[in-house]
Amino acid sequence: MFRVPPYQRGYEWEKKHWRDLWTDVNRIGEQVDKHYLGNIILLEQESGSVYEIVDGQQRMVTISILMMAIRDSSHFESSDDEQLDDIRMRDILETHKGGSPEPKIILDDEGANEAFRKLWREDIEEANGKIRNAYDYYSTEIDSLSERQVEGLVNNVCDFLKVVETVATDTSLAYTIFQSQNERGKEVSPQILAKARIHGAAEDVDDLEKSREITRRWNHIYNLLEKNLGGPRFQRGLRVRRPMTQILTNSDVPTPRQIDKSELYRNFEKVLDNYDDVYDFVMWFQEQVDIYLEISSSSYDVDGHNVPDDAIRHLQYLNSASTHSEVLSLAIYNNIDRDVLLKEDFKLASILAMRMRLSSMSSADTRDAIYGTARRVKNTEDQNEIRQTLRNAIKEYTPSDGEMEEYLKANNLNIQGPWNFRTRLALVSIEEERRGPWKMEIENLHIEHIAPRNTYGSKPEYHSWREKLDDERFEEQKDMLGNLTLLLNEDHASVDETSFANKKRRYRESDVKIAEEVASYDEWTSDHIEQRTEDLAKELIERWSL
Repeated sequence: MFRVPPYQRGYEWEKKHWRDLWTDVNRIGEQVDKHYLGNIILLEQESGSVYEIVDGQQRMVTISILMMAIRDSSHFESSDDEQLDDIRMRDILETHKGGSPEPKIILDDEGANEAFRKLWREDIEEANGKIRNAYDYYSTEIDSLSERQVEGLVNNVCDFLKVVETVATDTSLAYTIFQSQNERGKEVSPQILAKARIHGAAEDVDDLEKSREITRRWNHIYNLLEKNLGGPRFQRGLRVRRPMTQILTNSDVPTPRQIDKSELYRNFEKVLDNYDDVYDFVMWFQEQVDIYLEISSSSYDVDGHNVPDDAIRHLQYLNSASTHSEVLSLAIYNNIDRDVLLKEDFKLASILAMRMRLSSMSSADTRDAIYGTARRVKNTEDQNEIRQTLRNAIKEYTPSDGEMEEYLKANNLNIQGPWNFRTRLALVSIEEERRGPWKMEIENLHIEHIAPRNTYGSKPEYHSWREKLDDERFEEQKDMLGNLTLLLNEDHASVDETSFANKKRRYRESDVKIAEEVASYDEWTSDHIEQRTEDLAKELIERWSL
């Protein structure tokens, strides 16, 4: 019997994968003599009566579904005289435990396993989900075949579809084999492999309650990251992997400055092996995840319950500037135990990141600077010296004021799409220079174009704007810093955009200082946009300087 362990993902193959397997099986005999499905890695359990599927679940389950679709085809006739095809079919699909036949594969996901069992029992109409969808796909394909072709299909699967089966009796050996497959280019999720490693280590713990607590906590860690991280900063594939690499980087064990996907599991084991007790490792990791979720954000939504209130804005700026910022903020948090230093150092870290973003440094250069600075912070023994470490990094990694100004004067800001919160925060940083820390919720602020973006569109009511704005220049200026301000959402919703004079009335009454200032202009021209862009660029440079 083969069992899918709880650390594995569910059955996830879809039509593309079913079609690829179908094509591969049908190529046998016509184009190739046999087809290799790759390596199946099994961990022997219960003295060889049960095998845990370390790698190969998707392939093994899908082949079983294909065989059940063949079994149920009108061209596959079952009989009582033990025909070869009947024997081979049962050998693939069933095992005998306690004298009664059972499905040969047990899935961990309860719903998928129930659907699989219903197909196995030939209760086809009762099955659902992806398991049923895969069955329906293969049933449709098989219906178009002749009896001879179905017979050939059975032969192809049973005799010429090959795998390399690797069976390990030791837990750590099975995971080491799995990792070696990954390093040779096999697409293996390292966070799933780490999860498998923790579950395997928990099984070796003699204390049953402690063993259960280890797996429960690790599953909880995994679910916390999946549930709480998202938005443009944490795409689905990064919600567990990136925090894991950044936490390992900040451990007491020597690791590379930046851990890439192929090295994640190796370094995970390195840090785990530094602990005498896997329980202690899981507890440490849980603590680091809790901190990580305090200092991280999907856009600008920093939780920060254990971070000083006046430091949270610095974390928002830092996170908005780099998708890798948590590795630096985690290094700062772990090495400082005084709130006043935490605030000062988060501020310096935000200056480092914002200067790079506002000068449009490449994401690779920004990432390298963030990781390099995090490593320096981690290695700074005296927490009072971390300020100087961050100052040195700002001087070394960030561009000059002149480079920042040239970029801000010549380029549009990101207004549309999921990353527009970066521009919103840049404008908030200007506003805060006028009024002190911003107490309103950033979600209540809207990026406002002073001259409407579609001024030169088809709307006739914008004719008064066209009289003052140069057509060709405005196309380049409409998303530039000088044509942008902030408004509260309710004010933005009520703005009359037909003329600058009408907009000024709303701006004059606004609680936002930079919007109120725009009301002091008599008119709004391309020259005004250019001059205001230059003025605000200098303000941003001043705001994000040491």
